[in-house]
Amino acid sequence: MTKEKTLSKRERNLANIRERACIVAERIVLTKGIDTLSARGLAKDLNISVGSLYNAFGDLDAVVRAVISKSAAMLSDRLHAAIQTAPQDKRSRLVALGEAYFDFATAEPRRWWLMFEYRSDLPQDPKAQDFQIGLLETLIIAGEADPKSEQHRQFFLLLWASVHGLVSLACKPAIVAINPKIARTYISDLVDSGINAFPIS
Repeated sequence: MTKEKTLSKRERNLANIRERACIVAERIVLTKGIDTLSARGLAKDLNISVGSLYNAFGDLDAVVRAVISKSAAMLSDRLHAAIQTAPQDKRSRLVALGEAYFDFATAEPRRWWLMFEYRSDLPQDPKAQDFQIGLLETLIIAGEADPKSEQHRQFFLLLWASVHGLVSLACKPAIVAINPKIARTYISDLVDSGINAFPIS
């Protein structure tokens, strides 16, 4: 039986800082926006030095990634719940996934934006990449396809991209022509089009 490693006082302190910082940073990002988050301001709210914050995270981007990870877990829970409660045919499961994805984005636009739009010009964080691969495989399995088939992976990636594009437009208030309530009704049409075009081989 492997004995659990006992954390040192320093390690416990850093873990405590990470836990508290994630909660405070999440509140700042979701209520005021990502541009208002700063290392100095976060350290002040936590009553610690900026150096202590950097010792716990390395940099401010790591704090943001922690907030993103929590948001990703929330989205994952919503999607899996949607699969469980949907009628168990592939069309219903795919529509339920699309609607749950859409509902999460419109209810939590800042969380969704952080996961899929924030600093998209930078190399992707490995954890974020693993999360997105997991979402794709969930979609493939819900559609009764083969996750090991590259043809199937590309097909469902395109289906996801079509729903993602609809969500992206519906979440941007500057595009007044897109009404979120109406946009949501098109998810079933996108799924039907996808099923009709699904490669047989």
